[in-house]
Amino acid sequence: MSSDRTQSVFRIVVIAAVLAAFGQVTLGGVVRVTESGLGCPDWPLCHGQLIPPFEFTTLIEYSHRLSASVLSVFVLATTVMAWMYYRHRRWVFVPSVLAFAMVIVAAVLGGATVLTELAWWFVLLHLGIAEVLVACLIIAGVAGWHSEDSLAGDAYDSPSIINLELLTLATVAGVFGLILSGSYMVGYGAGSSCPVWPGCLDDDMMPQGTAFAIHMGHRIVAALVGVLLLVTSMVALSRRSSIPSVAWSGGFLIFVFGIQVMLGAATVWSGFTAETKAIHLSAATLVWVALIFMLSLIYLPRLYSTESSIAIRR
Repeated sequence: MSSDRTQSVFRIVVIAAVLAAFGQVTLGGVVRVTESGLGCPDWPLCHGQLIPPFEFTTLIEYSHRLSASVLSVFVLATTVMAWMYYRHRRWVFVPSVLAFAMVIVAAVLGGATVLTELAWWFVLLHLGIAEVLVACLIIAGVAGWHSEDSLAGDAYDSPSIINLELLTLATVAGVFGLILSGSYMVGYGAGSSCPVWPGCLDDDMMPQGTAFAIHMGHRIVAALVGVLLLVTSMVALSRRSSIPSVAWSGGFLIFVFGIQVMLGAATVWSGFTAETKAIHLSAATLVWVALIFMLSLIYLPRLYSTESSIAIRR
């Protein structure tokens, strides 16, 4: 297979894998908000059958399992292609292998989640692994999209880019923690504890009680992470003359986070309907996708530039 054709096929496979991973996380949110997690009370079969009964909760949970199978195929294809054609490029090969490892771990955790009757910490770990899987696929995709030479450049050698790298890494940690805090909040049963927004109760901004504290804690974390994300995106936008791709990715990140904030408010105002809660989680993953994409555009060229400099000195 020619180099150009290989690159084209790899792009298609990685994009399909990312879309499948995004769909898998979204379906996982639908399973949770519709309380369909035990629609299939056993694993890996469903009600002891390969084809489950046609019941609402069962079909939702079973569709989540089927989407996981589709995702596994695309991730396996990504890993195989990375092994065959990109073994010499660590930032394509290593994330691809890690993505496949995450699929296996996610499958095991998915089974454990069902067998433990949806223990909250298994659900949280399952979501965390799914988000790490998404990140690995995006990094592999960005690294494999262009040649190493096209990713490296003088624009990435300035001291200011290091500040942006650190800001972006801090934002990645913050958004990941925010997503997990949301999962913990729901797992604890505090997801609808504060029925108004941005406060908690009509007559009390911070009422007493663990459930209220957990819910408001999630909102406070969201506000702090939002400030960090806004600063990071604005710094990225300031690079529009030297690194346009980083600048527009920063603009997109602000856009999707703004939508996520509005969806969070809409979830409260709508009375915590299953539909708005599912969309809210899906939008959170979209923020994660945009952030990891921006991180890849910022960080990978620096890594390639550093590795090229070391190779030249040798």
